[in-house]
This record gives sequence, structure tokens and C-alpha cells, in this order.
Amino acid sequence: MDRQPRRQPDISRRGRQPALATQPTDRDSGSAEGRGADRDGLSAPNRDRILAAATEEFAAKGFEGATTAGVARRAGVTQPLVHYHFDSKDELWRVSVGTIIERLDDSFAGALNELSDLSAVDRLKVLVRRFVHFCAANPQLAQIVVHEGAAGGERLEWLLRQHSLGQLALFGSLLGEGEADGWIKPLPVEHLAMCLGAAAAYMFIVKATMRELFGVDVEDPDTIERHADTVVELFFDGMLTPGAKPDQQGRSEPSHRARASSATAQGGSR
Repeated sequence: MDRQPRRQPDISRRGRQPALATQPTDRDSGSAEGRGADRDGLSAPNRDRILAAATEEFAAKGFEGATTAGVARRAGVTQPLVHYHFDSKDELWRVSVGTIIERLDDSFAGALNELSDLSAVDRLKVLVRRFVHFCAANPQLAQIVVHEGAAGGERLEWLLRQHSLGQLALFGSLLGEGEADGWIKPLPVEHLAMCLGAAAAYMFIVKATMRELFGVDVEDPDTIERHADTVVELFFDGMLTPGAKPDQQGRSEPSHRARASSATAQGGSR
């Protein structure tokens, strides 16, 4: 019986390894521009998922506690894919935090010009409300600032150098103006600024506590608006000097009692 020639396995449809590189990167071309086009273009959905996951990871654990493996798990991708998009954990931190700061910039850009027709008190009230709504939508930034503010160092310095985060100095500026013009009590501006910031942000950081302790959903729009009302009512009733009614330029109009006292003093000096 003639022996049939042995059939060679068909590897045209099975056993073939997929191509490892279907997208050009700077690792292939040596071009940072090439990598930027690839990372921001063809792979944008994965990159966005990784950035969102990194924001949560850094907010929850801080820079030292976060890992790229943890980011990958949150994003539902592989760890090598995280490193494909970001060369280091430090780069991932800066890009993810920078993304939130850009949102802060969008919230406050041009605020003083936009609100120029309002009195200083009303400008401050609008800014406080706007900050409460920003914190509700982006609680991760406050958590990250808490981590870095406690540790100090290069990342905190980088945070404070960002133009958008610097816009929060608007609060300090307006508070300082209010004290100088007499419509805010002479309290330390840095303490007022920190108290306002904490009051605006803290409830959204401890959302699990709010749910368990008070049955409150901090992501509910009505809850957010009530919190803004509360912060404004609490601070502005407490900060303003009795009877102060700042005019459009922010100068404090004297109260009825102050005007009466002034008239009496002037009459007695004649």
C-alpha cells in the first residue's frame, strides 16, 4: 500500500500570531510628535478611560499609594497599555490632574469680567456657588490637593503653579478687599479662604459618610444646590460686618446705627 504524503498543517487560518504593532509610535519612529498623534488620536478612548481611572486612583490613594496596576484594573485594561500611553506614573499623575484643573479653568475663566456689574459681595457669592458645583462634579481634585498639601514637595509646587488653580486666589483677593473696605470682619484671610474651600468641597469627598449617616445622595442636583445655599448663607451671615451693604465698587455703606453715631459725634464736636 502506497504511503500517502503527510499533509502539512494549514496555518493560514490558525496558529498565526497577530501583528504586534498596528499603530506607529515614537518607539518605532523616534518621534514624540508621532507618539502624540497616535496616543491622542487612534487610541483616544482607551487613553480617556485610563485618565479617568487614574484620577480615581490618585484621589483615593495619593501618589505614593497608587499604582499603574491599580489604574489598569479600574480602567479595565492591561497594565502594559497604561505604560503604552504614559511613560511613568509621574506623567500619568500630571496629565490626569491637569485634566481636572482644565475643568476648573473653564469654570472660573473670565469670572471677574463676567461679574463686573455685581457688587463685591455678590461676586463672591457667585464664585462660592460656582466652586461648590465644581467640587460636586470633580471631588477628586480636593482629595488630591489634601494628599499633596499634607505631604508637600514637588507635586504640590507643581499644583500651585498651575494658572487655573491659581484662579482660586480670587477668593482671597475678594476677601482681602472686603476686609479693607470694611464689609468683611477683620478675620485672617487665609483662614477664611481655607474654611470656605473646605466647606464647599468636603461633603462631596465623604459621600459614603453622607449616605450612611444622613441618607443624603451628594450627587443629587437638589442636594448640591442646597449645599451651595447653606455655604453662602452660613459664611456671608457670619463674615459680613453688622449692617454692611457694600456698593457696586465694594465699598461698605455704613449701617443706620453707624450713621447715627457719626452724626452724634459730629454734632458734639461743634
